[in-house]
Amino acid sequence: MIKFILPLLLCLPLFAESIKPNIIVIMVDDMGYGGLSCYDNKNFKTPEIDRLAAEGLKLNDFHSNGTVCSPTRAALMTGRYQQRTGCDGVVNADPSHPMHQRGLHDQEWTFPEAMKTAGYTTGIYGKWHLGYKSEFHPMNHGFDEFHGFISGNIDAQSHYDRMVTFDWWQDRELKDEEGHHSDLITKNALSFIERHKDKPFFLYLAHGSPHSPHQARGSKVQRGPDKGKVPSWAPSETYSETPGSDDWLIRHFTLPVDQGVGQIRQKLEELGIAKNTIVWFISDNGGTSGNHSKSDLTKGGKGAMYEGGHRVPGIVWAPGHIKAGSLSDELILGFDIMPTSMALASIKAPTNHKLDGIDVSAAIFKNSPLPETTRFWSMGNKGALRNGAWKIVTNGDKNSLFDLASDPQENNDLASKHPERVLNMRKIYDAKLAETLADCPYPAFVSKSKAKKKSKKK
Repeated sequence: MIKFILPLLLCLPLFAESIKPNIIVIMVDDMGYGGLSCYDNKNFKTPEIDRLAAEGLKLNDFHSNGTVCSPTRAALMTGRYQQRTGCDGVVNADPSHPMHQRGLHDQEWTFPEAMKTAGYTTGIYGKWHLGYKSEFHPMNHGFDEFHGFISGNIDAQSHYDRMVTFDWWQDRELKDEEGHHSDLITKNALSFIERHKDKPFFLYLAHGSPHSPHQARGSKVQRGPDKGKVPSWAPSETYSETPGSDDWLIRHFTLPVDQGVGQIRQKLEELGIAKNTIVWFISDNGGTSGNHSKSDLTKGGKGAMYEGGHRVPGIVWAPGHIKAGSLSDELILGFDIMPTSMALASIKAPTNHKLDGIDVSAAIFKNSPLPETTRFWSMGNKGALRNGAWKIVTNGDKNSLFDLASDPQENNDLASKHPERVLNMRKIYDAKLAETLADCPYPAFVSKSKAKKKSKKK
């Protein structure tokens, strides 16, 4: 385990068996360990998200399942390794790209579908990024409501994606809503909570910040027919590119999310349902140089198999069930949230749905240690595998070995000192990757060069 000083968590009572807790998952986009001031943001404060940590549990060893967007979201939505779903790479916005054709297959049993079996109402507001075809629409995967976008990123003001395609949905209809995307996500989430306060709900808020394009509320439109204009509804503000300044663009791009988190908390308290609600705050992968959320405490950033690519902020807020100011260094991944939520709502998975994530409620609510588990990450020819504090990072046939207990920044490659450990861990990695890829519902990609060779042989 990574070494942190841990105050003792009190074993507060769990939810009564007759009560099914509301589940809210708030996911930000491309935020690394340096994105929040309760982690390692030295440039500005994020007071509302910090308050969740101060009143709840801060996870020091929380990881996204992927080092880029779609894979993490596929794992979160299924409780399974993304390789099983075929969404182990970025679902691409370009129609000419092979990954544009992929999405979350209808054979998958999803997080919202699971919660609906226990009478939950389900809603997603924000980013989907698990398929462009109509069959991949989130409302075909168990969500009752959807306001947001299906692409990997949109203009925060005009709501056009990087292919300059308009991408804002109200349920199943492409229909615009006036406003900055972070504010719209919060507004719709608040409405959902208000309308469904009297029965259990599962709410997924998937923010587009701090992923590019970096736009604050008063920024100019960067995509679409109004490119270069400031929307008529936007405030009159100017922004700086100077890190740490009060008017720094990245600060004003992130704070609408922080403010929205505060509004969600306040709404739960106002309605008297806060003590029957669990809020998770997580990120989909590590930070980027452009959004300044990378941290010196972790090596690398988005796309990397080092810690900076997948060790991200993770906070759990459950007033009355978690002692304020609690810390944990248990290894927890995004795909653990689904089986944990299912356990709390007494939901069983179908026999044909293999869950790779585990129920971590004992660590969250009772400070009990989790059984040692082996977890892996993979995309393309790169990967990583954790077993306790030991981690290998793979790049093709090359393997590096790190002891995160003494070297959390992965500065000292110990592969030459522990060749047998490297060999054993690499065998486990290769076996896990092969086993999960075997479930992929899509045919394997064939490169253009291989396709040409095959055609010549014919």
